[in-house]
Amino acid sequence: MIEIRRATIDDTEQISLLGRETFIESYGGFFKEKTNLDSYVNVSFSTEKIKNSLAKQENVYWLVYDKIGAKAIGYAKLKLDSPSEFIKDQNTCKLHRIYLLKGYEGQGIGSKLHECIIQTVTEKKYTNLWLSNLKIKKEAVMFYKGKGYDMVGEHNFTIGEETFEFWAMRKKL
Repeated sequence: MIEIRRATIDDTEQISLLGRETFIESYGGFFKEKTNLDSYVNVSFSTEKIKNSLAKQENVYWLVYDKIGAKAIGYAKLKLDSPSEFIKDQNTCKLHRIYLLKGYEGQGIGSKLHECIIQTVTEKKYTNLWLSNLKIKKEAVMFYKGKGYDMVGEHNFTIGEETFEFWAMRKKL
């Protein structure tokens, strides 16, 4: 049994730890140099960076708990008012992250978390939700296509000396 709730500044440490672990589980295998991965994770998921992000009004976070195991197993981040170069309509939000710990995928938890995001975006009257998805993460691409997202562009993202190719995907609401 799971519980999904909005995260607060008090959840900084949990999100920082989850962010590190889930990012390494999800993307660690794609890095050629471990130092690039370590540097990115240490900066992007530091408690200071997460705390600052949680404090911003335009960021909305959710935490997912496994009530049986009594532990946090995932989280999501939505950025309100986040236009994209790939979408003309600027009434747009960005889905920054949906991450679950290894072993919790394929159980419908990501879909429930996505429903929370869609509900928030709809309540706030946005017309587009977009995200970036690593091209070689085909399961994730299929997950979002199944939720009504279309590819609207592509871009690169560099971490350290490594460059990764991403799809920009959009869901019209």
